[in-house]
Amino acid sequence: MMVFTMLAQVLGAAPPAAAVRYRVEFRPGDSAVSVTVTLPRPVGHPGFFVMPRAIPMGYGTQPYDRFVFDLVALDPTGAPIAVEDVEGPRWLIKAGAESPIASISYRVDLARMERLILSAGDASRARPRFLGLLGYSVFGFLDEAVDEPVELTVRVPAGWPVVTTLAPTADSVGAATVPAANFYALADAQIMAGPGLVVRRVEGAVPLTVAVYAEDSIDVATITDLADRALRGMTEYFGSAPFPHFTVAIEVLRPLSPDHSYRFSMEHLESATFRFATGQVDLSPAGRDRFYYNLLHHIAHAWIPKRCAPAGYYPFTWDFAAPIEGIWFSEGWAQYVAVDVLAARQPEPAAFRRAWAGRRFDPASLDTAPPIAGRSTPDLSGIAAHQYSEDFRISQTVFSRGGRMAEAIDQRIRDRTRGAKTFRDVARGLMTWCAAATTPVTVPDIQRIITQATGTATGDLIDHWLAPRGRPAAGRPRP
Repeated sequence: MMVFTMLAQVLGAAPPAAAVRYRVEFRPGDSAVSVTVTLPRPVGHPGFFVMPRAIPMGYGTQPYDRFVFDLVALDPTGAPIAVEDVEGPRWLIKAGAESPIASISYRVDLARMERLILSAGDASRARPRFLGLLGYSVFGFLDEAVDEPVELTVRVPAGWPVVTTLAPTADSVGAATVPAANFYALADAQIMAGPGLVVRRVEGAVPLTVAVYAEDSIDVATITDLADRALRGMTEYFGSAPFPHFTVAIEVLRPLSPDHSYRFSMEHLESATFRFATGQVDLSPAGRDRFYYNLLHHIAHAWIPKRCAPAGYYPFTWDFAAPIEGIWFSEGWAQYVAVDVLAARQPEPAAFRRAWAGRRFDPASLDTAPPIAGRSTPDLSGIAAHQYSEDFRISQTVFSRGGRMAEAIDQRIRDRTRGAKTFRDVARGLMTWCAAATTPVTVPDIQRIITQATGTATGDLIDHWLAPRGRPAAGRPRP
């Protein structure tokens, strides 16, 4: 969200000399990566080194600290500093004025991570011809340096192509050095490398990089065309792109076990990641629409909520998943935008929009089911902030209520303006407001933005879809 300086500066700037330098190295045949963090200025007092547990937009917790080993802190002379593993994802580095912290190095066990994290979209991996790293799963930070600019150097086997979503190119081989505005930008980025990687570049107003690693036959040309259409469609819908480039990163993997899931995609500041099991990519005529919608949905998140978010998203809490009452907005509205863009290319957009929304947004069957019945949408959003990917009943109810709200708002705007205004005007108004704001967007803000952008009052619709739905379960006596 652009309401914080940290995100206003995330993209495109080279780091000054006083940058935190991260170096990640991977050797052929290894099952771990080595990471070194070098500080721009030694820290002469005890400090905490932190590995993320929460994932931006992940709505849950993954204890990545359990995959870290061989953590060492050094002073400027190269002498080690005592390190204590304390509660949570933190290590206390017992530095002092005479032995300040100059660098921290550690290794991350990727094989164990991929084995123990059952949702493939949340895990990094090393396979014989491929390295795929999610920033937040391998990079930690010192509290004092979390807002400092970053320089990242990646070293992989000689001859391996390497792509970082911070500065994607199709011709980096063996190594790459790229800037990031701060730790959030670094952690929200991805690294892909290896002879199994296929990279396609599409020039345009926003250059697109499509990076694909597939352990199965896959039509990269069709995927690239769909990704290009989706990015262009979203950029046109919102009226501008708040990033200088975008990457679609796709992995098609042979499952490690029947318990592993390969259908959960993830959005990022200037990229989107998609994980599939072999055989899951369906590019038939019917499957192509679903694939295209999934691209649209996750690309839309680069605007909502990455750059226009309700409270709870920023400043981000890396130690644990924070409660967020506005997931109905972030997920439901972003999904409706995807529906609207998808419908615009159809012969009968209105009918297509109604039919697709009807299939995608279906909370009615859950509004009467215990324990969801009788709960408000913000209440359920707070629960979804910790269980979104684990319990589809909750996530479906939350994004469906938000999507139905957006659909109702769009229809009223179209009716009262005779089609002169639509939900696209709402989306553009939101981005204009968020680009200048210094606070999260709230429900009263949203109501004012809609009225200003379209001349249509919709507060009653918002209130209707935020209110409790269904009859609450009967009270039970205390045991």
